[in-house]
Amino acid sequence: MLDDLTAHIEARPKNFGSMRDASAHGKITGPCGDTVEMWLRIDGGRIRKASFMSDGCGYSVHCSSIAAKLAEGLRPEEAEKLTQAQVLEATGSIPEDHRHCALLAANTIREAIDNFRTEPAEPPLLQRLKSWLGGKKST
Repeated sequence: MLDDLTAHIEARPKNFGSMRDASAHGKITGPCGDTVEMWLRIDGGRIRKASFMSDGCGYSVHCSSIAAKLAEGLRPEEAEKLTQAQVLEATGSIPEDHRHCALLAANTIREAIDNFRTEPAEPPLLQRLKSWLGGKKST
């Protein structure tokens, strides 16, 4: 049963992939060697969308997916308080030797928020305007 769950998680993770118009990005490699990246779109003081990528095991992917989903709708100051225990509770049953994956996911969200505060990205609309204007010169 657990192998079936892991295979399903690896095949179709929620929120998997980078985000072109992200406001925040964080990347952490855990002691186990798994790397998790999180992208957050923050608008109006709330995380409107969260996505992730991971090169880790199915549990790492699953925990990252759940953590990204938990962060959506929260204010950054709420999301940075997301704990390993909250991620584990939302994931259901994770073997003891893979519970560190939940901590890695929560820490990566915190890293993205820390990066947002120290190096805020331009708002998505401004990014699109600059892209659209590109090399056009005003006359």
